[in-house]
Amino acid sequence: MSRQKIITTIAFILFSISICHGQAAILVLIFGDKVASEKFHLSLDVGANASFYENAPGDVQMGWNFGLGTHTKISEKFQLVAEFKMISDRSRRNTPKILPVPEFADSLISEINTSWNIRYIDVPILVRYSVSDSWHFSTGPQISFLNRATEITELDLKNGNEATINQDIKNAFRSVNYSWAFEVVKSFGKVREGKGLDLRLRYVLGLSNVAANDAAVSSRVNVLQFIVTIPFIETDPKN
Repeated sequence: MSRQKIITTIAFILFSISICHGQAAILVLIFGDKVASEKFHLSLDVGANASFYENAPGDVQMGWNFGLGTHTKISEKFQLVAEFKMISDRSRRNTPKILPVPEFADSLISEINTSWNIRYIDVPILVRYSVSDSWHFSTGPQISFLNRATEITELDLKNGNEATINQDIKNAFRSVNYSWAFEVVKSFGKVREGKGLDLRLRYVLGLSNVAANDAAVSSRVNVLQFIVTIPFIETDPKN
């Protein structure tokens, strides 16, 4: 792999961090084909997350993921796939409360339902091995940065009304999380004028505790992801 390709990959990730989600997607849509070559291309990735918290009460809540990818050809069988997922949902429902309800409201409440709205920024660096043109396997480390952690408390009041309280709980979680990803990829034919489409099933194994040091529970998070990838690949103009 050439130094130029490595620099391009790193620069793309750093540049993506500095711009908002919509702008990044638009840049890939506009320039994806223009920077593509036989050995390097960009992609847009979108999909669903199911997050499983160890040793933490509550239920799985489906979320979604969205991001950009760089694909650098190492050899005929291997690629380096570096991604920047600016949205990776790890929310959870029916959770215990972390922060108390204000005391003045206690006498007014008949029922409480609590959930966590948690989002990370994921940066996986995967090595992909191609068994054939259609099937690929990937694995590699992932570092995640906590972007949002909100406790959403839905209240049924004794007078028949409803209320919602949103409270920031970022202090209950560590700001950085480490994990390892395993992935199976199925590539489909020449859709989108020859640019292809990938369906990816990824399991992200949590390696570190996501809870803050002073939290009562130690918990790792494993994530099952279904991802649709639209690659922007240079095509033969004769086709």
